[in-house]
Amino acid sequence: MAIRTQTIATHSLTPLLFLGLVAVVYAVALILAGRLAQMNGSQALAAGMAVDLVVIVPLAFYFLVVRRRGWHAVRVAPVVILSLVLAAQILPADHQQTLRILEYLVAPLEIGVLGWIIWRTATTLRKADRDHSADPLNQLRKVALELVNHERLAGLFASEIGVFYYVFGSWRSRPHAPAGWSTFSCHQRSGQAGLVFGLLFLTLAEVLAVHFLLARWSLLAAWIFTSISAYGALWLVADFRATVLRPTLVGPRNIVLRAGLRWTVDLPRVQIESMGRTEPQAGQQKINLGLMGGASHWLILKEPILAHGPYGISKQVLAIGLSPDNVRQWEELQP
Repeated sequence: MAIRTQTIATHSLTPLLFLGLVAVVYAVALILAGRLAQMNGSQALAAGMAVDLVVIVPLAFYFLVVRRRGWHAVRVAPVVILSLVLAAQILPADHQQTLRILEYLVAPLEIGVLGWIIWRTATTLRKADRDHSADPLNQLRKVALELVNHERLAGLFASEIGVFYYVFGSWRSRPHAPAGWSTFSCHQRSGQAGLVFGLLFLTLAEVLAVHFLLARWSLLAAWIFTSISAYGALWLVADFRATVLRPTLVGPRNIVLRAGLRWTVDLPRVQIESMGRTEPQAGQQKINLGLMGGASHWLILKEPILAHGPYGISKQVLAIGLSPDNVRQWEELQP
């Protein structure tokens, strides 16, 4: 027990040690930066400061934080980039020769990290396409958690990449249906395809009109509006494809309710109070998994459970509405 307590204490103190080291390095750098012009050997001193800021600080982050916590080494890259940016602000413009050299040396690191992220993402999506027990959106979230170790940021990453995957890379994919689970689609009876393509048509007409109207006032504003609208159109298509490829799953112990890119709820069946067609009075603690309109069926829970939404959003819910295509089979389910 004493050894474990000591290990936990050391694990907690090392980030503080890193922050203390960073505070000392930057405090000294800020003090010296204003006096470099009056000091002998200022170029050599500036070179040492650049190395401290851009090399020593990231190395300290790796050994005191990343390595001790078992994180992937790729997490050092943002610290290196931030260190370069801050060093450029601290060092006088005529004392940045060494900093320029370090920038050239760091460029391959940035390219390598970006390439690694793209490779991991592409590998994950290819695996999900081959393995129908792997949900691409969930796999993307796992990859992001390896990088950032933050649930909200991981959800944001998964949603952003998921939009482009479901629009451009999913047209040959089959619905995610792991063995041993029953699947319930929720896009046919709701007419989601017609709704989405109707909205796309209206969006196109509106965007063209508003773009030319805004362009008379500001070309930049016109293109910003058009870009946002284009992303919204992509999102609608991606959500529809995700709805088709991510049906609700029913297993012996759990029901995984899924609605495109919008919501995912992993629900233990023992937590279900009742199932019916009447919408409950649950206030803000309810979600409707349909894109628009009312749900045909509702699940009432014994206690709130966490629902995972798009871009890392989450919500505690007591009631969940959906419109299953196979109504008879759904109503045969027992809580």
